[in-house]
Amino acid sequence: MISQFVILSQHGDILLFKDYRGDVGKDSPELFLQKIRGLSGGLAPPTFHHDGIHYLHVKHNSLYFMATTRSNVSPFMVIELINRVASLCKDYCGVLSEEAIRLNFPLVYEILDEVIDFGYPQGTSTDMLKAYMENSPVLVREGTTPGLFGAERRMVPSTAANKSIMGTAINQGRKNEIFVDVLERLTVLISTSGSVLRADIDGTIQMKSFLVGVPDISMSLSDNLTVNHEQCFFLLPTGYNSHAHIDECSFHESVDLSEFGQSRVLTIHPPQGEFPVMKYQASGDLPSLLPFRLFPTVNDQDSTRDMELVLKVFCDVPSTSHAVNVMVRVPVPKSTTSVSHQLSGPGQNVEFKAQEHVVAWNIKKFPGATELTARFKLAVANRTPSTRLELGPVSLKFELPMYICSRLQIRFLRLFDHEQSYVPYRWVRYVTHSDSYVIRI
Repeated sequence: MISQFVILSQHGDILLFKDYRGDVGKDSPELFLQKIRGLSGGLAPPTFHHDGIHYLHVKHNSLYFMATTRSNVSPFMVIELINRVASLCKDYCGVLSEEAIRLNFPLVYEILDEVIDFGYPQGTSTDMLKAYMENSPVLVREGTTPGLFGAERRMVPSTAANKSIMGTAINQGRKNEIFVDVLERLTVLISTSGSVLRADIDGTIQMKSFLVGVPDISMSLSDNLTVNHEQCFFLLPTGYNSHAHIDECSFHESVDLSEFGQSRVLTIHPPQGEFPVMKYQASGDLPSLLPFRLFPTVNDQDSTRDMELVLKVFCDVPSTSHAVNVMVRVPVPKSTTSVSHQLSGPGQNVEFKAQEHVVAWNIKKFPGATELTARFKLAVANRTPSTRLELGPVSLKFELPMYICSRLQIRFLRLFDHEQSYVPYRWVRYVTHSDSYVIRI
């Protein structure tokens, strides 16, 4: 059982406070913030114990969803409950942000009343709760996200999926739509010689349904998809494989796998709202080339002159694709006093963060099959033979819309519902994010 449920903004403002049992003090949010802000690096563990109280939290979109308890409960159960509440808030509010929580405070409070009773979790089904919700959502527009494409290559507005699941009937003027995101997070470590020490993919097929009725959805994945050690006779050399390969995968409870083994078809009985259809992992030799290659050059031979660093970054994706919000982060020696730079083109900027001893090279848009160069001159005081060792490693943060490294594709998305005569809208997008992309220099 839990004692309190709290939603906090990234600045520490209490957006919602729900006390179920009265056995924990009202100052628990302040104590929680003091603890996590006092940790080095700002990386707080999901659960910790202080003065007889267990604090458990999950961070979603810069919001802290926190629960407290004095009982010896399973932390995994509480973390799962917190995640389900966050998903319900997103389903009913449309987006998960500070503004959405503030504007929809009565609705979120009503969700907590229905989901948790005297600290004990009740039903967390999105469909089940719809019958008990009395408050209407206030929709909030969110920032631009990568575009979505349907079968006819039509562009959907970036905020099309950011709406509440409430009131999705056709006679209420709402479109019947289904959104599918294939999201991958990439973890890469490359040595100074350029060899790949680690390459991992953590992927999810996320679905958000705004459909009326109870249709069955047939989703076909790549027909050349191999899972784990399945036999495959069409392999090409590493980095040039035309097939999709994953090491392991898991599926949502609403997915029927009877046809998956033979034809790679998933039959889905989707609940309303957002849910992960499939989660998968891949590591080792990836089916495609890594999206970025780095060619560093360091000139530090003359101790009387500034240390010079030249970075050439090649975007190794097709010319039809591009990366956005690219940040190349380079740790520099602690004795660096100033940094001058020279860039190869527009749409870029460099920031020297003296307190963090880091140079950040920001690229707004990086077209595929192109190379960009940055030349840095580091003014370093009191240079020693070990100063060179303080340079690097280089880390990259980026986003690749409409491109994924596992080559997993959705071939078709079909709906079957004999009771409804409407034709729903279907949208699919692919996005790759960098989780940790580190290159040693």
